Amino acid sequence: MDISQDTNLIYFFLFLISILASFIDSIAGGGGLLTTPSMLLVGINPLTVLGTNKFQSSFSTFTSTRNYFLNGYLTDVNKNKYFLLSFIGSSFGTLMVSRLSDEILRTLIPILLISVAIFFIINRQVKSDLSKYIVLLTPVIFLIGFYDGFFGPGTGSFFVMLFIVFKNQTLLESTATSKLLNFGSNFAAFLIFAFQGYVLWDLGLIMAVGGVTGAYIGSKSAIKIGDKLIRPILVVVSILLSLRILFS
Repeated sequence: MDISQDTNLIYFFLFLISILASFIDSIAGGGGLLTTPSMLLVGINPLTVLGTNKFQSSFSTFTSTRNYFLNGYLTDVNKNKYFLLSFIGSSFGTLMVSRLSDEILRTLIPILLISVAIFFIINRQVKSDLSKYIVLLTPVIFLIGFYDGFFGPGTGSFFVMLFIVFKNQTLLESTATSKLLNFGSNFAAFLIFAFQGYVLWDLGLIMAVGGVTGAYIGSKSAIKIGDKLIRPILVVVSILLSLRILFS
């Protein structure tokens, strides 16, 4: 599909995707597994997809972070340090990915999407306790931030699992912390992509409205809604869209 054709229909489709993706992301992470392949499918070039997605994701992750903070779940005393690590890591990742050609990205992105989906399939629950290795938390946060700047989908879920296994946080506490770090990595990547001209501002603003809507509803509902239904849907959609891109 070409972005120059049926623009209103395409934008409406991506608006709806942004609501669903942000709703899922605010609860379980992984919203980028829906927005990234959906934007690729309508014919937007890969770097512009990443830049525009970071723009709209900054709004949705900020909304989620604010709601979790106001409800008392953003409790980690080192949250500002972790935010900075995620921001810096993402900056390095974004600078690296922006130097890759579109041809490389069109091959690499579907492979990464499928890999992340497989990871979620085989890791349904995190039962490990790595609190005695807390010293590893700092470099791992930096690396996940780097991953978010370089690619992104699944970052929120990685952060959630990280704070469960390293700091024994509750699911809601780790989700709240992950949204703050995800906001940092999204915002850093957005700034760099915007400076380099890889943001579709009109589409980004439309998706930002959808993202804020989905993130608000999702984060407000997180106490009552789990990810038992969201996770399998996320995996299936990610795999189907990735295969569509890979073989198109």
